[in-house]
Amino acid sequence: MITLVITLSRVHNKSFLEMLKNIPDLTWTPGVSQYFLDDSIQVSKSQRVNQFTQKTRYVGAPPNSFSWLLEMPECMGVSDTAGCSADWAFSAVGSFSDNRCISGKDSSRVAYSEQYMLSCDSSSQGCNGTSLMQNPQNFLKTTGVPTKKCVKFQSGSGENLKCQTACDDGSKLKLIKSSSFEDVCSGEESIMNALRKGTIQTQLQIYSDFMYYLSGVYKHVSGSLEGVQMATFVGYGETSGTKFWVVRNAWGSMWGENGYFRIVRGTNECQIEQQCFLTVV
Repeated sequence: MITLVITLSRVHNKSFLEMLKNIPDLTWTPGVSQYFLDDSIQVSKSQRVNQFTQKTRYVGAPPNSFSWLLEMPECMGVSDTAGCSADWAFSAVGSFSDNRCISGKDSSRVAYSEQYMLSCDSSSQGCNGTSLMQNPQNFLKTTGVPTKKCVKFQSGSGENLKCQTACDDGSKLKLIKSSSFEDVCSGEESIMNALRKGTIQTQLQIYSDFMYYLSGVYKHVSGSLEGVQMATFVGYGETSGTKFWVVRNAWGSMWGENGYFRIVRGTNECQIEQQCFLTVV
C-alpha cells in the first residue's frame, strides 16, 4: 500500500476557527497553535490498514485516574517530527524509551533513535509514513535501535536518509531490542489496565478541527478527515463528568498541552481505541 503524505497548510481558515469558538459546550479550546507558525508538518493522508488481529485483554478494576506524567515524569519526553511524517517511528521509539525507564531497564530515561528506525526499517516508508502500525513494533523486536546520542534525528526537512552502519561519530552501533508487543485495544478497561505497565502506541484519525486544538478534552465536532497520526497513550482521567485519555503527540512541547492532548475516552473517538500496542521491554 502506498501512503500519501500531505503538508498541513500554514494558512488558517478564520471563519472555521470562529465557528469552532462559537460552538456551545465545547470541551476544548480552539485557536492557532504557535507550533503551526513555524516549520511545516506532515501527516499520512491515507488510512493505515492494519492486519494484526491478535488481541490481549487486560482485566481488573483500574483506578479512576492514572498518568505517567504524574507517576514517573522523569520517564516522559516530548519530541518533534517537524517536516517528516515520522509519527510511526516517534510513537514507537518514544514508548520504548518510556517503558525501559518505567521498568528500570534503564536507570533514567534514555532517548533511543527514531532516525535509525526511519532509515533502516525497510517495511516502512521513512518520512512518507507507514501503512501498518505493527511494522515499527516488529522492528523493535527483531532489529532494535541504538540511542539517539548514537544516531540523532536529521530528517526534519522530510529527507529520507540511508541506513547507518555506525554511530554519527563512527563508533560501533549497539542495538537494543524489545521483548515483545501486544495489541491491548480490547476495550476501555483493557487499555486502562495495560497503561499501568507502560505507555502505549496508538493511532487516530486527524480532522480539520484537531489542527486548532489548544487545550481541553478534544472531541471531533467539525471538518473533514485530514489524515492519520500515530501517538502515545500516557494516562487517563475525568473532568466535569467527561472521561479522557492523556495522549502524547510528536509535534513538540509548544503544541497542545505542553506536547500532549486529552481526548474523549470510552467511545473510540477518532478510532483512537481501535488498535494500540504495549511495547514489552
